[in-house]
Amino acid sequence: MTHEEYRKDMTYAAEVIFNEYYAYIYTVVRSRLICCASKEDIEECISDIFADIYIYLDEHKDNDGDLTGIISVIAKRKAIYYYHKLTRSSLNTEELSPEETADDDIEQNYEQKERRRKLISLIKQLGEPDSTIIIQKYFFGYKSGETAKLLGLSSVAVRVRCSRALKRLKKKLTKSEQGGSSYEK
Repeated sequence: MTHEEYRKDMTYAAEVIFNEYYAYIYTVVRSRLICCASKEDIEECISDIFADIYIYLDEHKDNDGDLTGIISVIAKRKAIYYYHKLTRSSLNTEELSPEETADDDIEQNYEQKERRRKLISLIKQLGEPDSTIIIQKYFFGYKSGETAKLLGLSSVAVRVRCSRALKRLKKKLTKSEQGGSSYEK
């Protein structure tokens, strides 16, 4: 879609932009926020991105050309902004009471974050679409049908890929715990 097409019928164009770019924006946001955001945070970020896109298009009516670049920049910048916002607030220990900042809690939180970071790294090593399937199912609680729609696969294919990916992930975790290289496939 171009700026010119957007100006002709803004209501219809907003719907077209949403339908055309939702999957792309979701992928950008999910890849940036998967390690620190809840499903609600990701949805909020996506909503803010579409609001920013529509505001930008209303303010820059004189521009012509394809909107893909603008949408891409807005999505990436907003996802980065949310990442910094979420990680900064999660690391702010001044708001915690003294009993919540005990050494045991800090150590346990660090170990938990480190395990989560390693797990996410190993999941990403599975490659696409397996990593997306695992993350959607076990981090966001998506059902096979929902993930299938997102990835353009059948529900059966998603379940089979998930099963195989879990077996590969288990091997990677075992190697990682034994001190072996976790980068082998």
